[in-house]
Amino acid sequence: MTDHEQEYAKMARQVYRTLTDQRPQWEARSPAMVADFEQLNNFLQAYEEVSGRQGDKNANESSDARDRAESAAEAAAGRIVRGLRVLQLSVHNPALAEVASYTPDVLNPLHGEELLGALNAVAAAADGVAPLLANEGITAEHLQTLDDAIALYTPMASLNNSDAEQGSSLNFTARQVVKGLRKVLKRLDTRIDNLRDDIPSLGQAYNDARAAAEAGDLAEGEKGSDGGIGREAAGNAYGPESQPGQ
Repeated sequence: MTDHEQEYAKMARQVYRTLTDQRPQWEARSPAMVADFEQLNNFLQAYEEVSGRQGDKNANESSDARDRAESAAEAAAGRIVRGLRVLQLSVHNPALAEVASYTPDVLNPLHGEELLGALNAVAAAADGVAPLLANEGITAEHLQTLDDAIALYTPMASLNNSDAEQGSSLNFTARQVVKGLRKVLKRLDTRIDNLRDDIPSLGQAYNDARAAAEAGDLAEGEKGSDGGIGREAAGNAYGPESQPGQ
């Protein structure tokens, strides 16, 4: 479990607390938002379950291997996607439009078969324009790195995929849970934007809670003394204070 994953979960807990406090206002205007609110809670509970079994090395070995393979594949694809986006600057190619849009923000929430499909799409697109990519610094070595990463990730792609999507499995990893949190928070971002004119206080409170949404990208000076988003910003996101004798 990385510092970024821990910080992101703290932020998500603060968002949940904010939405809980103001639920009567937003639920009256957007009843459909309840489903996303409840899914946010599901993923937060899943994160607590994952945190509680970090010491079980045997149970985590296969999941950790999948996480490493997934991270390596995303990084390899990201390098090629940047090259594809540069190609689109010169001559817009509709066939490359979708894969050129696979920024880290798009790839990161994906996992399992869904991510594998995106990785294969990037590889196929790159093979078709390899000479043009070479002019932009994307070498045969870059393409081979992605092919190798896909080959490693493919047999792992189906592990716990359907369970993790619902935020209800005991067998997924912190990385998978944070991917789920990203997905549901993006949905909530859209719903809150639709309510800002009707409930200005909700929009501001949500902004404050969401301010550390990309906690791992914060400048060092913006982090709390513990290296996270800070207790003042996170509030109860850190959980209850330890009591004397605990």
